[in-house]
Amino acid sequence: MTQVYSANVLESGHPRVALVDDRQDALSRACDVLGDLPIVVEPMLLREPRSLDSVLGEILGRGCTALISDHRLRHHAQVGFDGAELVYRANERRLPAVLYSAHVEDDEATSIREWRYRIPRVVQKGPRSAEAIPEALRTAAAEVEGNRALERRGFLTPIRVVDVNAEGYPTVDVTVTAWKPDTPITIPLTRLPVEYRGDSRLLIGKLFLGKVNFYAEEEAELFFHELALAPDVPADWNGE
Repeated sequence: MTQVYSANVLESGHPRVALVDDRQDALSRACDVLGDLPIVVEPMLLREPRSLDSVLGEILGRGCTALISDHRLRHHAQVGFDGAELVYRANERRLPAVLYSAHVEDDEATSIREWRYRIPRVVQKGPRSAEAIPEALRTAAAEVEGNRALERRGFLTPIRVVDVNAEGYPTVDVTVTAWKPDTPITIPLTRLPVEYRGDSRLLIGKLFLGKVNFYAEEEAELFFHELALAPDVPADWNGE
């Protein structure tokens, strides 16, 4: 079921906003931090095995018109998804959603960047985070209506693999011609087409094309969407 929400999500009379976490202590702290905002916080503690669809269904069933989710949901909840994917899927279904995490710096290049294309804002947890939440929710609501700011728009650009990190969470380092061409950026290996995720040693030097929001000011805000291997340059092409 498709639902339509207003970009003025906080001006519509104390909207009901789902707040999802897998730890009761963290959920309680977040409720306290957000308690003075003009929203009705609907706390949701994830502890039992749940599918992503069932969680989104419950959020809508409770009458919520927006979502704020913790990122690391797998540690205490028996779920097969992170908060970043939950936020992505919510925004994809036009439920404005914001990611709210205490581990932004640890996860921004891996499990967050995996889903960054539909995560308009990532808010760092903390006592001052309530100041950032209202604008983050407005931005999410605007995006579900199709209104992306310039720094959130993806443009086709060359992306070259310069290094591979196969241990732990598999990633590759890439350079983006249109952003800062000399600055390597770490992205999940899974951002590359599936046929290039096998022998990662052969990836170094390969050139891909994909949508990147290269007007973003910060590296943490970059997303990499719909990557495909770039076509070979004709042997007789001289660039003139």
